[in-house]
Parts: sequence; structure tokens; C-alpha cells
Amino acid sequence: MTKNKLLNINKRGLSIDFSWLAELEKIVIQKYKLKKQISIALVDAKEITNLNQVYRQKNKVTDVLSFVLDDDYILGEVLICLSQARRQAKEKNNTYKAELQLLTVHGILHLLGYDHEINNKEAKKQERVEQEILSKLNK
Repeated sequence: MTKNKLLNINKRGLSIDFSWLAELEKIVIQKYKLKKQISIALVDAKEITNLNQVYRQKNKVTDVLSFVLDDDYILGEVLICLSQARRQAKEKNNTYKAELQLLTVHGILHLLGYDHEINNKEAKKQERVEQEILSKLNK
């Protein structure tokens, strides 16, 4: 692992277990030779709804948004809505941790150029890579 962390999380004082983030960082660095930092921020429904409206013209809550910054040191930021993650975990009969992992990986893949909204082929490609990374993460 590098001396400087590449995946940095702002938990905003929340006590949520992201102990798996260091392992995810290793997987992403190995697979993509990542050298730029990615910021991960945990937000509420109001904040993500506002951002979804401004940047995607969708006036509704969403689970994750990614913003490419692509400067010399920072690739971008992934924002995760905790209440939506919790709701989706319950709907899928999944654990909260598993849903947070999925959303984090999903957001990072968007920063790396994956876009499931282009067409069905791209959606399947992104989903396959998500599952590959998640299975390595949860060995």
C-alpha cells in the first residue's frame, strides 16, 4: 500500500464501520494502477437530492453520486446517501455494510470511466466489475 492513502472518507462524525476501505484501496490500486486520491463523503437525503437536481436534473434522492475532478492529485469525489443506503439494504435483504461497499465501488467505477447509463452492454460490464471487486473485498 502507498504511504498516502488514496481513498479518503469524510464520515462527518458518524460512527460507521469502514474498516474495509483500506482493503478496497489495495484492490483498486492493483487493478487500475490508481495514483490519484478519491474523496468519499457521507451525506443526507436533502444534500444528495439537491446535488442530483443541480447536476443531473433529477429532483429525487439517489444512493450515490460521483464527481470527477481530475486534477494532478485528486481523481474525484463519491457521495453516498446513508439513509438511502440503509433503505436499499433493507429492500434487498442485504447488510448495511454490503450496501455501503457496493455503493462505494459503484461510485469509484464511475470516476474511472464506467457508465451503466450508456446502454445495457455498459451496464453489464460495470456490474461484472463491481461483483469482481466485491468478491475480492469479501474473501
